[in-house]
Amino acid sequence: MRASAVAGYFYPLESDALATMVSDCMLRAKKYAKETSAYGGVCPHAGYQYSGTAAAVTYSSIKEMETAHTVVVIGPNHSGSGSLVSLSLDEWETPLGEIQNNTELGKLIQKNAKYLDFDEKAHMMEHSVEVQLPFIQTINPKAKIVPICMMDQNLEASADLGKALFNAISGYNKEVIVIASSDFSHYVPPEIAKKNDMAAVSFITGLDPEGFQHRAIEHDWSICGHGPIAAVLEYVKRMKCKKGEMLYYTNSGESGGETDRVVGYASVVFPRKEKK
Repeated sequence: MRASAVAGYFYPLESDALATMVSDCMLRAKKYAKETSAYGGVCPHAGYQYSGTAAAVTYSSIKEMETAHTVVVIGPNHSGSGSLVSLSLDEWETPLGEIQNNTELGKLIQKNAKYLDFDEKAHMMEHSVEVQLPFIQTINPKAKIVPICMMDQNLEASADLGKALFNAISGYNKEVIVIASSDFSHYVPPEIAKKNDMAAVSFITGLDPEGFQHRAIEHDWSICGHGPIAAVLEYVKRMKCKKGEMLYYTNSGESGGETDRVVGYASVVFPRKEKK
């Protein structure tokens, strides 16, 4: 069992307080959410005080979230522990209870990937996947997860994971949502954060993983989960998504953080191909 590592830090430790906070985030998100049939999206992973509303906008906008069998959550590896790209097969736990791991799908994704290893060490203290789980548990208590953590976020590793997701999920007979867990600009003035983040979002909504990765590195955009985002872009392109849509953007300074050095948060969804 992978027990909660950041309860009491990124979100409340007590179940009642956590449920209330998630509910409050979802309530604030109603103003910005747009019900969309979607393959997945991009969610931030900061403390709920700062990024909870942005995360809630993404989750409450994806129509299939309420009925999905599995949510694949891909986050960056902040700790530096474990393998370069790692998949957890453990069950996970938050103050809201246990959440089952879809090991069947996880093993299928790993079988199709060159760089993905089974590794629990990378996930032990990593928050980028964990902070997504209370939202998933609240919206869809029966959903299973596939937790993936990326230390190697280069274009090759991201493209490989995106292709593996497609090969595994496209033939899977259950509903699957894929989430990239990432914050955007880190600790820069808000005007610079917004300028850089909107440039990044243009590549993301344009489904251009190569352009996004190259520009993120070339311009030193401090987007911690650029690899997970690029992997999801590769996946949704192969699923015939035409474009992404940004629904909400904010920064930590708008929620009580420092106002001269902020972290950016964006809510993005990837609409499904329209059925004829």
